[in-house]
Amino acid sequence: MNGTSINNGDSATPPSSPGSTTVVKYEKSSCLFCNEWFDSQTFTEHLIHCGQVLEQCPNTCNVFVPRIRMRAHLKECPRNKRRSTSLERVDHQIDTRVQVLENEINTLRSVLNEEIRQRLHLITDVGNLRKQNQIIDDWQHSTNQNVKALQLRLDEENNQRTFEVEQCQQDFRCSFDTIQALKTEIRHEIDDLEKHINQMSLDLTQHQNHLNDNIMKLEETVLLHEKINRDKFIEVENFLQAINVDLNTKLSSGNDGGKYAALDVEVKSMKHMVCETEERCDKLETLVGQIDRSLHHTMQLVNDCENHIATQQRLTSYINCRGHLVWRIKNFSKKLEEARQYDTILHSAMFSNKPFGYALRLDIYLNGKGTWKGRNMIACLNVIAGEYDPLLPWPCRLQADVIIRDQTLNQLEPDDYVKTVLVRKKSDDYIQTKQFFHISHSILTQSRYVKNDSIFVEVKIVK
Repeated sequence: MNGTSINNGDSATPPSSPGSTTVVKYEKSSCLFCNEWFDSQTFTEHLIHCGQVLEQCPNTCNVFVPRIRMRAHLKECPRNKRRSTSLERVDHQIDTRVQVLENEINTLRSVLNEEIRQRLHLITDVGNLRKQNQIIDDWQHSTNQNVKALQLRLDEENNQRTFEVEQCQQDFRCSFDTIQALKTEIRHEIDDLEKHINQMSLDLTQHQNHLNDNIMKLEETVLLHEKINRDKFIEVENFLQAINVDLNTKLSSGNDGGKYAALDVEVKSMKHMVCETEERCDKLETLVGQIDRSLHHTMQLVNDCENHIATQQRLTSYINCRGHLVWRIKNFSKKLEEARQYDTILHSAMFSNKPFGYALRLDIYLNGKGTWKGRNMIACLNVIAGEYDPLLPWPCRLQADVIIRDQTLNQLEPDDYVKTVLVRKKSDDYIQTKQFFHISHSILTQSRYVKNDSIFVEVKIVK
């Protein structure tokens, strides 16, 4: 019995290599008796055991009965009386054989199904491997392209580096030549500056000697006037005592009123002379105070000139050009007292915000200035004339932090007094717009800011 071979659509298509496609199809056949579908390997076995296959009755009754209903037909067959016993034995044998065959068929089916599943798994694994191989091939191709691109990039980078190194060498040679020329020029300028400083020192020495001579002469004059005034005071006191004694004598003797009036006039004239002498003494004391104040200011100017000369000498070596200054003010109490008496101003060392930048200086009024006088310390950051002003951008705008350093032992968390000031100057020959930093004496004289009669003032140029 032949079945009809068709394609039922159950197929598996394993992954294939690029450019080729392989389709695996499973061919099945339909049983003409039971209409069930079987593959080519189990179809023949099914026909042997199919229950719907028509078979002729073994009792020769000329009836075709489906195999599954053969037992019921044999029980009802009219020719079954003589063969009932033999048929029962045959049926028993057939049942036993059928049971054995069914068991074997089930076993074969299980084995075939397991093999089919394994084949499907293998086909799937092969497809996955092909996909992985394709991915690996693509990755290798892209990796090779990236390696080639990186190699090209490295070659370009090496060429660029070589060019930059050559350019740097040329720049270095040019810079070296420029530096040598600048050193020669600076050396000449330093020589000229040293000559100028020496001349200024000589002039300053002569001026100081002349000033000392004038001061000594003034002191001698003041001492002479004091001695003369003291002698006059003694003479006037003695004369007044004599007049007093004479008046008392004449009053006690009862002289006439004319002499008493004359004596009264003389006493008044003498008192007038005493008042004039006292006024002249007061004027002399005021003059001495002014001379003392002028002398102190002159000495301060001399110190400032010396500091300026030292600063000019330091500027020739270009130190402190980082925009950062730390200034220690020693003998603070003495300088504060001098500021209260003579209104002195303290000037810091000159520094710069950057190499070849603006020349800066911090000025401090220990006793204050204007409305802050007597209660606060005032500080001001000034832009002064520098060597490189023609090369710098104007107007000048700088921002700085002025810091009174905390001198306590706990340096992990210092309590510094910080204020920000702005510095503005339109040009190198224009008056500067000043902004003052102030701190009250009650805060400044605390132990954490003043230690060993010294304070530390720090300046940081922010921008």
